[in-house]
Formats: sequence, C-alpha cells, structure tokens
Amino acid sequence: MDVMYEKPVLTEDGVAPKVSVSTDDLGPKGLLPMDPEAEKRVVRKCDLHVMPMISLLYMLAFVDRINIGNARIQGLEKSLNMQGNNYNIALFVFFIPYILFEVPSNIILRKVAPSTWLSFIMLCWGIVTTCMGLTKSYAGLVVCRFLLGFFEAGFVPGEQCADAVTGSL
Repeated sequence: MDVMYEKPVLTEDGVAPKVSVSTDDLGPKGLLPMDPEAEKRVVRKCDLHVMPMISLLYMLAFVDRINIGNARIQGLEKSLNMQGNNYNIALFVFFIPYILFEVPSNIILRKVAPSTWLSFIMLCWGIVTTCMGLTKSYAGLVVCRFLLGFFEAGFVPGEQCADAVTGSL
C-alpha cells in the first residue's frame, strides 16, 4: 500500500482539520503508517539526547560497584572496625535487593514513565552513595549497600524501557 505524505493543510485560523481514519488505513500493528524519513529523524534525535546520558549512568553504575573494593584497599575494614566475614557480607547484601526488586521495578515501569522512574532512582542512588561515603559504622555500610541494591535494581529495566521507547535496541 503506497501512502503519500504531505504537509498538513491548515484552516484560516491555523488549526488542522479533523480527519477520520478507518481501520483499513491502519498498519499491521494497528498504527498509522509513519513517514520513514520522519521516523529516522525522531529516532536519531532521541539517540543523541538519551544514549549519552544512559552511557554515563552505566559508567557510574560500574564505578559504584567496584568502588567498595577500592575502599577496602584504602582501609575501609580498619576504619569501620570490620572483622571476619563482615566485608563479604557487605558485598553480598547488595545483590539481595538487586535480584528481588528487578521484577517489581518492571511493574512500576508499566505505571510510571521511564524518564520519571529513572530520575527518581538516580536521585535516590546518588543520595545513598553519598551516605555510604559518610557512614561511620559497619551497620551503616550494610544498610547503604542494601539500599543501593534496591535502587540499582530499577536502573537496567528502566534503561531498557527507555531504549525501547527511543528505538535504540
């Protein structure tokens, strides 16, 4: 089916006339066909605005995950009076909420826009990371690691949803 695209014709008051669309005009996915050039421009614009920020956030997530190893080398265990398996527990406690809250994050994404959800979890993630750097006790470190896993759990599903919306997958 060949479709010819034209600029919309405006009435004298600058309003586009209402056009009725029948189900015969809809494509295979139930959507109106889109100009391929316009679609390319929209996807490109989204890629240029969304993907650099997502890449930066991925980098920060990676740095955040390996940062506790650097802190250990710099004397984390001594400054927080950690003994025995305390360091391993602090590492492990991150992954419990990370695994458990990935599915609920997907459910939240069905009700909240990806941009809103990602902004919220990134703000909370930054606050928790700052608190983790300021903590003076082992218990505070464990709580911060738990919360960090909780907020990071929503990052990957939210990012993938944002990629799907922009067509970058």
